[in-house]
Amino acid sequence: MPESFKNIVSYVWEHGEPFAERPLCRVDSLVFSQLSYVQLPSAAVEAWGWTGLRLHELWRSDWLEEMTGHMYDPAGAKRLLAAVAASPRFRNVRICGYVSQVDQVSEMQFSGMSFQISPQETYVAYRGTDNTVLGWKENFNMAFQVQMPSQVQALRYLERTASRTQGKLWVGGHSKGGTLAIYAAMSCAKEVRERLACCFSHDGPGITSVMLAELQGDTESIRIDKTIPEASLFGLLFDQDAQDDSMVVRSVSSGFAQHDPLSWEVDGCDFVKVERVKRSANYLDSSLNAWIEQAPLSERQRFVEALFSVFKAGDEEFFHDLKVNWRETWPRMVRAAVDLDPEERELLIRQFGNLIKELAPGGE
Repeated sequence: MPESFKNIVSYVWEHGEPFAERPLCRVDSLVFSQLSYVQLPSAAVEAWGWTGLRLHELWRSDWLEEMTGHMYDPAGAKRLLAAVAASPRFRNVRICGYVSQVDQVSEMQFSGMSFQISPQETYVAYRGTDNTVLGWKENFNMAFQVQMPSQVQALRYLERTASRTQGKLWVGGHSKGGTLAIYAAMSCAKEVRERLACCFSHDGPGITSVMLAELQGDTESIRIDKTIPEASLFGLLFDQDAQDDSMVVRSVSSGFAQHDPLSWEVDGCDFVKVERVKRSANYLDSSLNAWIEQAPLSERQRFVEALFSVFKAGDEEFFHDLKVNWRETWPRMVRAAVDLDPEERELLIRQFGNLIKELAPGGE
């Protein structure tokens, strides 16, 4: 990374004003969203309940590996934990109400974490997509599932947190976590919705028209703040208006790696803004979203199942390993693609050629 580059870790180190002096901003939201990827140990009992555990209490050498070892960038996660533990702004924020659930049968991964900033301010964060094939599969299931198990859990979690807290609420997340935040905000009871200051989605997929039709209540009153990187992948999915309605953020990475929040550039107390997404992101442009919107749910499901049958043929749990171990995984994936129905194979190549290319030997 360039020597002058600053990200959310730099922000935490350099801007320590208490929340009472400077209100929560979208960069704070991404900090909390990134912290929600941490897997808390069972020994952190206060965080699993509603007593709460201060952020600086997470900085323990005997917990670090368990908390960050599963993450895409464990070293980056540790740098962020060190920064929040030292920061006057973050170190006394309490983590409470931690929940982490995985259900292989329903293809659900759900985790929620609440950050009590003060007795009258709470940020509700949902963990986003991890680096597993299952995690990605759950994202794409949104193309055909009207109501996903993780969305049901997200709504319950927001309303449970509201019942345990007082005052202002923020809700947000990165990747799938951002979509869960929007769904929960739009679905929650009126008394909870009235407490919501803002809903943040950081490169999270949109919500399909089928899902929107199922939502009840005054969804127009919800303030949504969405940020996407220049080469956004997930943030454009199911959201044809994302480029117009979002803040496009400069990233020092390329391609899919821009999904990593630690690659997003920060200047002062906000992200560095660029005019629009790069042309290289056109593989998730309006043509794909238009196809998803017009295709019957059964056809969408067939498409998603075909796509992930190829990925699963690689026989790796983590997407990163599909590329690292390409000598073994790529031949298996190619054979699986060849065995697909010709129509399905053509559709996959046309719509997801760029995604598959990234996993190919030599892809970026």
